Amino acid sequence: MKIPALRRSRAGFTLVELITVVSVIVLLFALVAGAYTYADNSAKRNRTEVSIRVIRSALENYREKFGAYPKPANASEQVAIADKSYIAGGAACLYQALSGDGFNQIEGADGLGNPSSDGQVDENEAVNVTLTDMPRELYTHNNSSLYYMVDGFGHPIRYIKAVPTQSPVPGQPPPKATTINLTTYDIWSFGEDTKHITSSGIDTQNDTSLARESAKWIKNW
Repeated sequence: MKIPALRRSRAGFTLVELITVVSVIVLLFALVAGAYTYADNSAKRNRTEVSIRVIRSALENYREKFGAYPKPANASEQVAIADKSYIAGGAACLYQALSGDGFNQIEGADGLGNPSSDGQVDENEAVNVTLTDMPRELYTHNNSSLYYMVDGFGHPIRYIKAVPTQSPVPGQPPPKATTINLTTYDIWSFGEDTKHITSSGIDTQNDTSLARESAKWIKNW
């Protein structure tokens, strides 16, 4: 009787099969990573939107207590984050105005206690608090002890107070507008936009490309 020969089983993958498997794994990883990135950015945007609402409410408390919105004393001050420089003067002003911790970042402000921020509010500063129990996630500080408000992405929140709409000198034109909101202030986060971090809201009025990019921003105008 003739016994049929056994076929030898093939060991391993062919090159084509290996490339196919690797391609599928890479595709799945890209899909998972993309979904994670989207979810992470969505969470950061949500935190930023909540933070800005909280800050705006506290700014109304500040205006009611002191008669005007705070104006940054060092508006162009910057902080380095990774390989980029972010304008943080407005964010530092917001921190002091809302927390009561210091006052040297608020133009024209004075008072008792340490003018610089130190992360604590003493009994002399307590009367200046306009946001009670400020969440730790709302602010940070750098190596030079500059305390400032941050968005959900960990970047300084931008804040610019509007200039007067009337000229201080009769017969002279009013100052050039620096904000979209002419009687209050502009406050915003750049969100996922990391290319235009030195721009402001008023810049979008004269730059159509920037105006399109600003759709990523989280703003009050």
